[in-house]
Amino acid sequence: MPESPTGAEPGWRARVRGSRVGNLVVLGITALAVLIGAWLVMGGGDDTEDTAAVSKVDVQSASAAPVVGQQAPGFTAMTTDGGQVSLDDLHGRPVWLVFMATWCTACRAEAPDVQAFHKQAGDEVEVIAVYVGEPESVVGPYVERLGLTFPQVPDPQTSLAAAYGVLGIPAHYFIGPDGVVRETRIGMLSPDQIDEVITQAFG
Repeated sequence: MPESPTGAEPGWRARVRGSRVGNLVVLGITALAVLIGAWLVMGGGDDTEDTAAVSKVDVQSASAAPVVGQQAPGFTAMTTDGGQVSLDDLHGRPVWLVFMATWCTACRAEAPDVQAFHKQAGDEVEVIAVYVGEPESVVGPYVERLGLTFPQVPDPQTSLAAAYGVLGIPAHYFIGPDGVVRETRIGMLSPDQIDEVITQAFG
């Protein structure tokens, strides 16, 4: 990521840090709601933390997930607004690819923080959401309700999820301007974790 002429940190990172206190308050409330919801669903069982953090998905013929240092699988896909997004077209820009679903509690909980980062980063980091196993008819209304403005890709046949070896969501792939995977994360990310992994991946 290019530095400013004075050597100061990039504007998106300063904006992220500036909004951290408010984000932490929202995250605390959201995390509590997620944990309570998961506890109720599981009947108060011992698997609450795992259930809240990662949801399993059924992806047929999934490839091995790309690891750090490997070239990210290329793709071209349609978005909910009728546009098209291609990894090749984004060459030269950092990309945050996140796999999620409308029914996934942790995905829903972190969506506002992903949106907040997108607004702060602007065009400096391309954020793309992929909805595993869900059609546009489901994804479109969900995206509208949440007010998500970054590219949203329905993946009803799970072909994109299979290419990335996705077995649990939310799943995050941070791809460098050269198309190489810089970082990966499975599970819900807090605002601080987003700041940390973006800095590790893109400097």
